[in-house]
Amino acid sequence: MSDLAKRDLKLKSLEDEITKRKELLLRKKEEIKKKKRVNEFLETVKADYSKYYERISEEKKSQYKAFQLLNQYVDDLKKTEKLADDQLNSVRTDQKQILDEMMKVKGELDQLVEE
Repeated sequence: MSDLAKRDLKLKSLEDEITKRKELLLRKKEEIKKKKRVNEFLETVKADYSKYYERISEEKKSQYKAFQLLNQYVDDLKKTEKLADDQLNSVRTDQKQILDEMMKVKGELDQLVEE
């Protein structure tokens, strides 16, 4: 085989390799475009979840503060009012329910923060 024929074969081989690499690069480009669209969608989902998380967290904090105020009111009521025994027992029961709800809300809030 002549040098010219060898050179032509080598050039043909290089051209084939270049063509294969161009095709590979085009496929990779398409894959990246698809992944970018999925990633943008996931960013939107993440942003929505963050807003939802913040709203729920603020609601739980607000609930906890409201229960604290109720609990303080019941404490003040027990100290300042002359209550009959049955009224005092009712107030204590109410206060226990308030404290139970406070613990429940605090647990939910702690669980949100851990996530």
